[in-house]
Amino acid sequence: MTVQAIASQSGVSKPTIYRYYNSPEEIERDAFMSEIAAERAVSIFNAVSQGIDQDADVRQRVHSLARAIPHLIKTNGAFLRALMAHHYRRAEERPEWFASLAQQLINNALEPIRRQLTVQDYRTLCALLSAYLVPDGYLILEDRANSFGVSANEASRIILDLLLDRFLGATSTLAATPRYPAAG
Repeated sequence: MTVQAIASQSGVSKPTIYRYYNSPEEIERDAFMSEIAAERAVSIFNAVSQGIDQDADVRQRVHSLARAIPHLIKTNGAFLRALMAHHYRRAEERPEWFASLAQQLINNALEPIRRQLTVQDYRTLCALLSAYLVPDGYLILEDRANSFGVSANEASRIILDLLLDRFLGATSTLAATPRYPAAG
């Protein structure tokens, strides 16, 4: 396939293609690597998602997901960090599948309460939770927590309790929410 054919098929100019790639082989290699990354990310996120599906209580689901994130980062750190770096390039260069994968993970955790909230509240809760329940959000929280000398896991637990209380109402189990084990 020629660069002109790729440009025509993708709806961009040939000079735009050459700004990012030197040859059709580079384009094919990048597309192949993106596909491999997508498959690996889907398998990682599906494994985490299956682990939380077993809880009926949404608070337990959210906390299970939060406890899984540090382990997920520890076991897949280099891949996830590369994925985050790739995702946060310019918007037109982001892998399309990453945002929907993160949304799917959050939606799965909140499925039991979807009909209890207004559409706007549900979307807001999803957006707020995603700041702490996906690897990039946790890495940011971990960095900030370390700079203040506190545990990222404990900070995450408290934030999640506050968010869930705000949208679902306070429960008497707030004090009983188990502390997260230390990372490492």
